[in-house]
Amino acid sequence: MKGLAREFLWFFVTLILSLPLAIVFLWFMGFTPETINLEERERTYIWGLYILGYIVSFLAIYIMRFTAMAIRTLTNPEPEPEEEEA
Repeated sequence: MKGLAREFLWFFVTLILSLPLAIVFLWFMGFTPETINLEERERTYIWGLYILGYIVSFLAIYIMRFTAMAIRTLTNPEPEPEEEEA
């Protein structure tokens, strides 16, 4: 149950962190607040790019999280079995 709660929390944290990262994605694409005079078609295009940036950010955060979890799992030493005394 604790693992499920942790995954649920990570899901919401990832949803929230993806919002500003999607804006950074648009900034890298060259769409800044200075591009005000846009036609309706261009605004729709930018909205689609924002959604794409949001999805890419969401997936990137999860991939980084799973990679860090895998590295942590691989670097932790396995517990040594205790020897029984006869």
